[in-house]
Amino acid sequence: MAQQRFEALNAGVIPTVAADGKCVPGVDLAAVAALLNLPFDVPAALPAAILRDRLRHVLATAMRLFGQFPETALSNKVANRDRTYLALANHIVEIAACYLDVAAGRAFDTDASAAVPAQELDRGLLFRRTSTVSAQLAALSDEAEREVETFFGPTTLHSVLERCTWHAAQHTRQLADLLEGLEIEPDAPLTKAELDGLPMPAGIWD
Repeated sequence: MAQQRFEALNAGVIPTVAADGKCVPGVDLAAVAALLNLPFDVPAALPAAILRDRLRHVLATAMRLFGQFPETALSNKVANRDRTYLALANHIVEIAACYLDVAAGRAFDTDASAAVPAQELDRGLLFRRTSTVSAQLAALSDEAEREVETFFGPTTLHSVLERCTWHAAQHTRQLADLLEGLEIEPDAPLTKAELDGLPMPAGIWD
């Protein structure tokens, strides 16, 4: 029944919020508030230069944590997801690489936002790819207000950068939690101060 209702809306993306025959992407909180006639002040995003530095720090933290996993644990599956620990680490790096693609002119469509690598890299190759992606982020010029196409409508490159930064940070929090589940103390995981200013989900697995 829910799938039939979703298909009838012809929304095309999940999550979708619908009311009175209209629907908007659930990731666009301002659009959701407008649809439901709710007051909503869009929090100001961190400056683009800070977000790029924050994303590079997230990548470095993710790879440090990823390096702590025993090789035998990399094929373990994340609870309630068909995703291994190795795939999760690849996904984090691909989120940042996706932002580079969007900055270069690619639309932030559903395929791009899924951040699934064309080829899953092993630990050594992933470390090298992370270094390359981080260097490319550092070299980007500031075009924060340039409009780009996304799966939820036109927005700014700045908005896509913010989304990619908190998305990668959320999964990096999950790496730390998975290490704790293996009774391994995470080496310098992301701190509250390093997450301040990002629209993070409340729970680690939200």
